[in-house]
Amino acid sequence: MSSQSPLQVILYDSPEHEHPNVSRAIETFGLATDWGLPGGLTRLPGGAPKQVILHLGQTYGTHHAPLGASDELASRLRADAPGTTFLLWQDPYFEEADGHYVAHVPGVGDFESSCNANGAPHIAVAELTASLRETPDLTAEQWLAGPGETILGTRVRKAIDAYERPDVA
Repeated sequence: MSSQSPLQVILYDSPEHEHPNVSRAIETFGLATDWGLPGGLTRLPGGAPKQVILHLGQTYGTHHAPLGASDELASRLRADAPGTTFLLWQDPYFEEADGHYVAHVPGVGDFESSCNANGAPHIAVAELTASLRETPDLTAEQWLAGPGETILGTRVRKAIDAYERPDVA
């Protein structure tokens, strides 16, 4: 048996013409709003998957995704549905490990990081301090707009936050 962990994706926005591609990706990875729980409505009699009807802002997930499925799903969504805004993460395989976080916002960019089981990105302190050491002449504002943006993903995470908390944006 291969190593598995939960995988989830939240679709925040998607042009209607990309819905079939997004639905196929969700079906391919066995994701569902009921997480494939027994008695769920994700399968037809005989085991065939039901066609996914997209619900923006809804979490689609599975408890049993092969490790690395997050990379594959992110690549597929970026290639087949580039106009779709999404956040996905795969939980760590065991408590001391890191999970995988990917956020994609068309026109803003992508941010990838390791994460915890709740999808909270980890910031690599060694990478952060190395970057600060390599750019001593930058002000904090300049660093945050340049090298810091890559490490912290602030623009992408702020854009995702606007979908998650529209009353604050």
